Amino acid sequence: MIAKTSAQAIPLRPKMENLLARHGTMPVIWALARALLKPPRRRARPPDVAELNAHLRRDIGLPAKMHQPHYWDHMR
Repeated sequence: MIAKTSAQAIPLRPKMENLLARHGTMPVIWALARALLKPPRRRARPPDVAELNAHLRRDIGLPAKMHQPHYWDHMR
């Protein structure tokens, strides 16, 4: 069963006074400075479509990879 909570029951952003009272002034300032100076996270690059196996290609609606003959098969 999924519990339903109201937005008033769980405050999403505690007030600054509560943070300062709980952790102190300097830790809050250092955490704020680190958060502001930290570089943004980069999302992982998705895999190249050419490298996907046939099952994943079908799952996303692409045709299965066709078998490509080796170059020496053309020399016969």
